[in-house]
Amino acid sequence: VNELMPDFIKNGHSFPQSLALSTLQFLSVCKSANLPGFSPALSPPKPPKQCVTLSAGLPHFSTGYMRCWGRDTFIALRGSMFLTGRYNEARFIIIGFGQTLRHGLIPNLLDSGSKPRFNCRDAIWWWMYCIKQYVEDAPKGAEILKDKVSRIFPYDDADAHAPGAFDQLLFDVMQEALQVHFQGLQYRERNAGYEIDAHMVDQGFNNQIGIHPETGFVFGGNNFNCGTWMDKMGSSQKAGNKGRPSTPRDGSAVELVGLQYAVLRFMQSLAEKEVIPYTGVERKGPSGEVTKWSYKEWADRIKNNFDKYFFVSESETCSVANKKLIYKDSYGATQSWTDYQLRCNFPITLTVAPDLCNPQNAWRALERAKKYLLGPLGMKTMDPEDWNYRANYDNSNDSTDCTVAHGANYHQGPEWVWPIGFYLRARLIFAKKCGHLDETIAETWAILRAHLRELQTSHWRGLPELTNDNGSYCGDSCRTQAWSVAAILEVLYDLHSLGADVA
Repeated sequence: VNELMPDFIKNGHSFPQSLALSTLQFLSVCKSANLPGFSPALSPPKPPKQCVTLSAGLPHFSTGYMRCWGRDTFIALRGSMFLTGRYNEARFIIIGFGQTLRHGLIPNLLDSGSKPRFNCRDAIWWWMYCIKQYVEDAPKGAEILKDKVSRIFPYDDADAHAPGAFDQLLFDVMQEALQVHFQGLQYRERNAGYEIDAHMVDQGFNNQIGIHPETGFVFGGNNFNCGTWMDKMGSSQKAGNKGRPSTPRDGSAVELVGLQYAVLRFMQSLAEKEVIPYTGVERKGPSGEVTKWSYKEWADRIKNNFDKYFFVSESETCSVANKKLIYKDSYGATQSWTDYQLRCNFPITLTVAPDLCNPQNAWRALERAKKYLLGPLGMKTMDPEDWNYRANYDNSNDSTDCTVAHGANYHQGPEWVWPIGFYLRARLIFAKKCGHLDETIAETWAILRAHLRELQTSHWRGLPELTNDNGSYCGDSCRTQAWSVAAILEVLYDLHSLGADVA
């Protein structure tokens, strides 16, 4: 199998080879979880009737509507498919999800395109960022931008369209997503109620996305839903957390702002090279006034405001700033104290948009993450000194403690593996900028030894979704998770690019 893969793997160390082999368990044809039908006008190579799809993790997300998640797919796609040379199959996945665009979003759960659920704010940004990566990584990657995308829902209120009935070019679909966010949109989920979510309260089915005019930051959600990867909805009537999301992260979530910035710089580059016919976005105000921003103006606005509104300096006087010298987890949340929580999300922004931040601020924040969040295999999802911190996830907990009942603390302390990939990559990026590269390379390899050991000893020959406190076993975790494997493979690729393959 390794002989079919790129040189980085084929001629590399056994570590990337083992990870590449691990990706195969997530990628297969699954009759109960296919991609939506494609346009007959799609350029060759044509997709097969049954396409390879990516399972989020095993055994819990293997088949049916729970197999294909928007965010999981596009967080994992580069590591699991680009770095292993599977560009054609990745192309079909990118286009397949694009065909389902509605409300300027792609779905949280694809469900073969038949009953997609649009209850996440982050998948669209991971999807567009993944297109950027495809264009940069794949042979003749820019050709995907002109691929025909057969829109299932060409308008928000449209019934499902047959393949080929309403085709758009991929860059037109991307532009629509940006345009909808810039204009702003409020919508209510279709079939809202028990049929699609047994635990959410009525207000949670109401969604909003938009752009802050002063900062350019994307925002959305409310206190009754959870539109990012930290998506645990309380379900215990006994404990009183039913219908209460543990981590709403409404407002401007830090990683979404980073992804947004990276996508806008990519669109700016395409516009300047005249690859696409667009140069920016526009919106109409309530009185008909038109506001226009170029991609560059929009991205510049984000850059000029990011550290100002996200970095918590030593002189911060806000009473809920529990930690200084960190990047906030969000800006403008309904529960304002949650903005200031130290979580594992900001290194994602530092990785995907390293020029967005002041390098010294970034390094200070990464040092705080190292001190408080770094675990043996993963990153703590919350600062251990936060009063909400609960390190051990047990989904069957049926106590009256609302902080842990029915696994309410899923993202309130347990150590998730995929964020450590972005943490390590961010460390390498900013170590190079700040003069700490050699020691950071050595430190990175020291950390990765635990992942190699896990790969070699796991019966699943993969990396888990999460662990409990200090890397301890979590019985409710997927034993092998696509984005965990993919994220570590991306770290190894970055080390390879630095000429630091061998510890």
